[in-house]
Amino acid sequence: MSEPLGPGPADVAARWIGVRRHQAVLAVLGVVALGDGLLRTRSVLEVTLAVLLGAGALPLGAETLGGVVAAAIAFSLRRRWSRLTVARAGDRVVVESREVLGVNAFVLQHRGRLDLNGQDHLVAARLAASIDAAASADRHDRRIGVHVCRDGARASTVLVTPADGVAPAGWDRDDDALFTAASARRGTSWWLERWWYLRTSDHVTCVLRVGDLRGTSHDALLAGLQNLGERVTLSIQVTAIGGTERARRVAERAVHRQRSDRATTVAAGFRSTARTQLVEARAERRELDVASGRSLMRLRVYVTVRASSCSALRDAREAARRRALDAGVRLDRGGGRQWLWFIDQLTGSTPRAATHWITSADLDALRVPSHDAGSGLDGRALGTVAGGAPFALDPFDLYGAGLVANPNVVVAGAIGVGKSTVVKMMVDRALARGRRAVIVDPKGEYGDLARRYGCRSVALGRDGWCDPFLDATDASALARAMIASAQGQPLTDEQHFAFDEAWEALGRDRPTRVMRALFESTRPALDGQASPSRSLALTLRRFVDGDLAGLFDGPGEPVTLDGDLVVLDLSAQWSGDAMAVAALSAVAAAQRVAAAAGAGYVVLDEAWALLSDPNALAWLRGSWKLARSLGVSHVLVLHRWGDVAAVGDEGSAQRERARGLLRECETAWLFRQPPDEANDVATALALSTLERRTLSDLRRGEALVRYGAHRSVVRVTPDAADHQIIDTDAAMRV
Repeated sequence: MSEPLGPGPADVAARWIGVRRHQAVLAVLGVVALGDGLLRTRSVLEVTLAVLLGAGALPLGAETLGGVVAAAIAFSLRRRWSRLTVARAGDRVVVESREVLGVNAFVLQHRGRLDLNGQDHLVAARLAASIDAAASADRHDRRIGVHVCRDGARASTVLVTPADGVAPAGWDRDDDALFTAASARRGTSWWLERWWYLRTSDHVTCVLRVGDLRGTSHDALLAGLQNLGERVTLSIQVTAIGGTERARRVAERAVHRQRSDRATTVAAGFRSTARTQLVEARAERRELDVASGRSLMRLRVYVTVRASSCSALRDAREAARRRALDAGVRLDRGGGRQWLWFIDQLTGSTPRAATHWITSADLDALRVPSHDAGSGLDGRALGTVAGGAPFALDPFDLYGAGLVANPNVVVAGAIGVGKSTVVKMMVDRALARGRRAVIVDPKGEYGDLARRYGCRSVALGRDGWCDPFLDATDASALARAMIASAQGQPLTDEQHFAFDEAWEALGRDRPTRVMRALFESTRPALDGQASPSRSLALTLRRFVDGDLAGLFDGPGEPVTLDGDLVVLDLSAQWSGDAMAVAALSAVAAAQRVAAAAGAGYVVLDEAWALLSDPNALAWLRGSWKLARSLGVSHVLVLHRWGDVAAVGDEGSAQRERARGLLRECETAWLFRQPPDEANDVATALALSTLERRTLSDLRRGEALVRYGAHRSVVRVTPDAADHQIIDTDAAMRV
């Protein structure tokens, strides 16, 4: 059978001949009474009773008519008003309703989505180990609840244990979180129970229960219930059978019951179905798990929906049920049992309401819901994660919190998916915090951002020339990289020797026009025969009188790159042979300006120009290592990932250097890629299978964000102020 042996149909309720026990009892009694009434007594009253008994066995949705009648009778006998007290008592929280319970609450500390980096398996494993240890040491049943609750746009995962319970690693004690999970204010509140809902002084509540896990994906059974709405709480209640020997006997009886049920079904003339065999196989697997030391548990899963009015609650409830069906989960409404289910989802006080037998090994398949908790950083949001929580991200804050090893960032995606938007928003928020930013702009797209901060774009060669060697600690390496990039190949040994002589001739006090001084030093070689010195002089002449003139030499003083924001416009060099050299010098100058603030950004749009040039790439790798000491965050913007794949031949050192440089960007904003390039992204950044699938499913404006070991799927959401600087489609609407 291809179906995995995880939790499937509800299997706690005893079954006879393939149906629930009370159905079988009612059906048998109905048949006996009908036969007796027709054949012996000929009593209309007895025949009527037989019909009623048989009707009670009829299925009514997820229930039976008899079950609904029993619930209605119990509902009519209960008081309509119930008192709930949730208060702190010493070092624990006391919940008082029909009974008094002392509990502890713990909050799961995590960032991003745990399933995208595999941490969800670790959380489930630690929780299972904790339950196994507690259940084996205690003869009494242990009740444990996990709640995924939302407070506004933010979500949290809360673990509720008995008063003597402890949490595994990764959970912090926070008893106040229980008040959010309880959907009730601190202290005493009164609740009015209706057939379909509960009412308190400030809201109405409906409790739904997961009745069948048969249609869900085995690798994340409850993942589809994580984001049902802002005022929805998902509660997983498990009751671990205390004592290994007791749990083993219960599991054995369950297996015996399944086998007896199948044998009775066959003896009655019915065919043993694949589903019956699957249920028996599940029971056998549970017995083996318990024999190996796993805890046997009763499971029930609740979805609690809150609203301000009955009409809003009705809409929210039906919306949650529809979304659950889309996720392969059936939610039962629980008419007449709302208060019982509410108390159970809060404290786990009614094990009779359980729907499934599971073991602690199944917690990994259930996947304790791990909503996207965002970055955990404060600041003006760049977007929202699934569920609506705000997502703020700053590479220097990430580094300060120990979440990344360097502040470098890569932003990649197809044209028109939101790359420039998020870069402009990121820079705008950094400037508002007093940081500096220099943008190397090959296409002239950052003019609106520059005007917001009262500066203008500087076009090298038009508005003046720059001195990238000023105060540069690696000035010699930078000059070599620029020369090698200009001539299209690395310097030979003879050229290195000639360059060293020319560089030493400059002395300690380097002149302002470095490239002109180097050219003047090597000019005599132009009158001689072909030699390495002559080829070096010919390349240097391009920086003085050739196609590169005006970038690093010219009349007057070099342009002053000051102010909080500097935009270097390289549109004149766009797509030309001078692009790599101009971008290289611009990045070198930008590093010095950005570092002056102690924490600054260097944004390099169309970064392929440097990555595709082996000499510029080699210098950039060295510069990458200095990012932390300089206090500079390099932001590389890639519009086509295929440009990276085109760097060098497959397996070449150049391509591996380019990939290595991108992998060293601890923060990555990955937007949607064309299908033919998505695999290149996955290979270059070593994405997991789930990350690849997530990347392929992104819509416009959504990004898979990787920051250190954490992952989030973010919907970029500009605010009103952002729209003034991000519009790159204006020309398309004219």
